Amino acid sequence: MLSKTLFIIASATLASCQFDPSSVPYATREAWCNSQTSACPLLCLQISGASGSPTSNNCSATTLDYDCLCSNGITPNATEYSQTIPYYTCTEANNQCVSKCSGDSNCQYDCRTKNPCGAQDPKRVNATNTTATAAATTATQTPLNTGSTGAGSRMADMSHVYGLCVVVGGVVAGMATLL
Repeated sequence: MLSKTLFIIASATLASCQFDPSSVPYATREAWCNSQTSACPLLCLQISGASGSPTSNNCSATTLDYDCLCSNGITPNATEYSQTIPYYTCTEANNQCVSKCSGDSNCQYDCRTKNPCGAQDPKRVNATNTTATAAATTATQTPLNTGSTGAGSRMADMSHVYGLCVVVGGVVAGMATLL
């Protein structure tokens, strides 16, 4: 009984979230696909045991179908990231919803809040204990990452830069879409 209920709920959710790729100009879909294929190697780097060289990384601007298969055989959950096809289609669906609201601010609010795009509960990969870190920094007056050596820790440090670029790019793309 529970599995039937979950199936019905999932089907209703999918039906309400249908997105027609032809509702977006082809050039925009090409740009989205370029972003998707550029994001795939970065997404793979965040998966344990995967390299930044995906086994498969394709996107169709016509259908917005894409695949990103990491070197370890795992497909990253692209819905949790910006600069990916799920993020762009979600954002565009919200924009189309807002445009149908005829200036009704409650309707516009519902369009965005009832269909959030991107990660809702991202896992914190590089969480730190700020109390212990602050005490150690005050006592020694040394940078926090002086003990970090090797390519792995440098890559972890770079993930913050990439993440910031992805977030800023998403905000800029969202603003450009609204204008």
